[in-house]
Amino acid sequence: MTQERRHSRRWMNGVVIASCVALGCMVPVGAQIEQRIEVTIKDYTFVAKQAPLRLGVPTVIAIRNQDEERHDFGSPMFEGTLTKVESDGVISYGRGLGGVLLDPKKGTEIRFTIERPGRYEFRCSIHPTMKGELLLLNVEAV
Repeated sequence: MTQERRHSRRWMNGVVIASCVALGCMVPVGAQIEQRIEVTIKDYTFVAKQAPLRLGVPTVIAIRNQDEERHDFGSPMFEGTLTKVESDGVISYGRGLGGVLLDPKKGTEIRFTIERPGRYEFRCSIHPTMKGELLLLNVEAV
């Protein structure tokens, strides 16, 4: 490749990067595309990591089963809510999701929008002592 062509290619890469940066600036500051909850299953326990959740914002619950046993993740928060589940390249969606089975060392993502405040328990129906909860408050932004 000639020196002139390399210089031209570097310049083109710079334009592409600059364009992406400029287009990214068109997204309103503070805009939130989706909120995320990380749930890890380890030693027959749910461990959840989350930031404060807002109603009406698309939500993703990413669940990872680190145990050597199969577990289930289910919650009444999905009742009547349009829910999408992505697991191992398979996508399922609908209303009234009862739960998701997770094989050992596997993960899944559940997408939905939280519309009503409340305290929502999640549990493993295979191991009834495995429980956790999310508290969703209706707090107005200032």
